[in-house]
Amino acid sequence: MTVALVLATEADAGLRIQLAALGVRKVDAAERAGPGLLTIAATARAVAERVLICGGDRAVPEEALARLLGAGETVAFTGVSGGNRAARQDAAGSPSAGGALVVHPRDLDALAGAAESVAAESVAASPPPDPLGALLGELARRGVAVRMLDAGADGEGAVARLLVDPAARDVASWAAGRRLAPSALYGISLGLGLVAAVWFSELAIRAKAAAIVALAASFVAGRAGAVLAASRRDGRVKPIVDWLGAAAAMLTEFAVYAGLAASTGLGHRPGAVSPAVAAGLGGIFGGNVLHSAAASWGGAGSAGVWRLAIAAMVLVGLRRMTGLCYDCAPRPSGRLFPRSAKRIVEQVVTLPAGERLLSIAVTAVFFGPRVTFLVLLAWGALATGYVLAGQLARSKGLTMHGGGLAGYRGDGVLSRWFGGPAQGRLPPLLPVLVGLFVTCVLAALGLGNLPGILLLAPVVMMMLATLGARHPHDGPADWLVPPLLQTGEYVFLVALGFASRVPAALIFALLAAVILRHHDLAYRARCGLGIPADVLGFGWEGRMLLAALAAIAGLATLAYAVISVYLWLLFGWDFLSGWLKATDGDTVDRDGPRRGSGKATAA
Repeated sequence: MTVALVLATEADAGLRIQLAALGVRKVDAAERAGPGLLTIAATARAVAERVLICGGDRAVPEEALARLLGAGETVAFTGVSGGNRAARQDAAGSPSAGGALVVHPRDLDALAGAAESVAAESVAASPPPDPLGALLGELARRGVAVRMLDAGADGEGAVARLLVDPAARDVASWAAGRRLAPSALYGISLGLGLVAAVWFSELAIRAKAAAIVALAASFVAGRAGAVLAASRRDGRVKPIVDWLGAAAAMLTEFAVYAGLAASTGLGHRPGAVSPAVAAGLGGIFGGNVLHSAAASWGGAGSAGVWRLAIAAMVLVGLRRMTGLCYDCAPRPSGRLFPRSAKRIVEQVVTLPAGERLLSIAVTAVFFGPRVTFLVLLAWGALATGYVLAGQLARSKGLTMHGGGLAGYRGDGVLSRWFGGPAQGRLPPLLPVLVGLFVTCVLAALGLGNLPGILLLAPVVMMMLATLGARHPHDGPADWLVPPLLQTGEYVFLVALGFASRVPAALIFALLAAVILRHHDLAYRARCGLGIPADVLGFGWEGRMLLAALAAIAGLATLAYAVISVYLWLLFGWDFLSGWLKATDGDTVDRDGPRRGSGKATAA
C-alpha cells in the first residue's frame, strides 16, 4: 500500500479515484511552500510504507503513475520541461513543474530530513524553488539512489532495463566527469548507429557482427544520454534534449533499416550473389527458408525487401506518434488491461526500442534482412494491436481536454484554410476515418489503374479531414486523429510511388523525412512551441497534392527526389533555427550521476 501527498491546494477528486484504483491507501493535499514540505516530513516519520509525492493535480501521465507505483524502489518521473505556461501553474498561480516521486520505506528518514531542509531554504528563496525538484536534489545529496522514469513513448523495455541501463549509468558517470552534455552522447549514439547501418549493408557475417557491436554501443550511448539528461538538480529534461534523443534514436533505426535493405541489391551485380542473398535471405541459415512463404512476402528480390523496410519504418513512426498523442490526453490510470500479465512480460510484448534492436541483431545474422523485417512487422502489428486495444478501452466514455493535440496533426496552409468555415464545430475523427478508408481502398486496388486526374481522388477524400483542423480535439478518441491522418499520407505516398515506378530506396528516403517532420512538429507542440500551420513543410495535404500532380505529369521520381532532399535540409535547418533559438541549451549537473551516489538515473 502507498500514502500519497499532492502538492496542491486540494487534491482533485479524479486523481484520488485514479490513485485508489492503483492501490494508494490515503491521499492528502499539501501546500507547495514550506508548510507542505513539513507535512511531507511528518508523514515520512509517521508511516512505514511507501510515500507518493505528486507535483500537482494530473501532473503525471497515467502510464507513468502505474509504472511508478509498480516499481520496488525509490523512483521519480519528472517528464519534460516547457509547454504552455498556464498548464505549468497551479491554482495559486505559482509555477508547477509537475512530476511525482515514490519513496521506498527504507528512504523515509532521508525524505523527512530532505523535506525539512528544503522547507527551511524555501523561506528565504525568492521565487520559491520547485519543491519536487528541490526534494530530488536534496535526496541525491543525502545518498538516496533515485531511479528516473523517462517520458518517452518508446523508452522502457526489458532489454533496456536489465541489459543496457547498468552500462549506461557507468557511461553517464564517465561523461559527467568530463563535462559532456547529453547532446554529445546523443551525437555519439547517432554516429555509431550510422556506422552500424553501413556495416549492415555488407554481406559478410563479420561485417554484420561488427554492425551489431556498433548498434549495441549506439543504444548504450543513447540510454546514457537519457541518464545524463535526467541528472539535473531539478530532474527536468529540457525540450531540446528530449527531441534530440528521440530524433537520434529514430535516425539510427531508420538508417539500420536502409542498410539492411540495401544489402540485397546495392553494389551487387545480377548473378554475383546466391539466390538466397538476392531474395534477402542471407545470414547463416537464410538459404534454408528460400523456398518458404517468407521468401515471397513483400515481393521478389531487392524491391520486395525495400517494401518490407518501408512498412516496418512506417509502423515504428505511427506507434511513436500514437504514444505521443495518447500521452497528451488525460485518461484513467492503470495498466493496459485490468488484468495484464507481469510488467516485464508486457514490456517485451509491446516491442520497445531495445527489443527491436535485439531482434534485428539476431535475425540479420541468422536469416537475413527479409526475415528481420517480417519479424519486426509481425511482432510490431501484434504489439500495436495490444496497446491500442488497451488505450481505446480506457478512453471510452471519458471527457478529454485537447491539450494541444491539433498541433500534432501536421496541417498545412490548405488545412487551416478549408477548416476555417467549420470554425472547429465538426468533430475531427469521422472525416479522417472516411478519407483514410477511401485512400486505403484505392491504394489496395492500385493507384496505377487510376488514369490522369483521378490520381487526385485520394487527396480529395483525405482533404475531408481538413474540416476538423480547427477543432480542439477533446473527444474521447480524438488522440487517434494525428496518427490516422499520417497513416493516410504514408499509404498514399507509398502506393503512388510504387505505381509510378519510383525507386524503392527513394520512397524510403521520402517517408523517413516525412516521419521525422511529423515528429518534429509533435515534439514542438508537446512543449508549447507548436506552430499553427506547417508552411515550410507544406503540411500533409500539400505533400500529397504535390506528389499527385507530379505523378499526373509523369515526374513522380523527380518530385520524390526533390521533396525528399528539401525535407531533409529543412529538418536540419529547422532544428538549428527553430529549436535552438526557442529553447535554452542543455546543461549538466557538475557532480554527474554516480552508481550508488544517489544521482538520478533514467529507466
